[in-house]
Amino acid sequence: MPKVKAVLGHLSVETAQRKRNCSRHKSGKAAHPIVKDEACLVVKGSEGSKRNYCQESAEEILDLAENDLAALRKSLGI
Repeated sequence: MPKVKAVLGHLSVETAQRKRNCSRHKSGKAAHPIVKDEACLVVKGSEGSKRNYCQESAEEILDLAENDLAALRKSLGI
């Protein structure tokens, strides 16, 4: 039987080894860094880029993904 495809393989959690910028909060009043030793969500692009998201943004991203997956399951009747 063929192996099941992992569609979320481009997502991971990393611990920042140095200060990183949150891709959602780069500028403006909400701008803030991801500090060293803080866990962050990393989204790898097909071209090799990496976007880092703070825990606040990660929670919102994962909540939206969870809703999208639930809608797909409902559409498939599973």
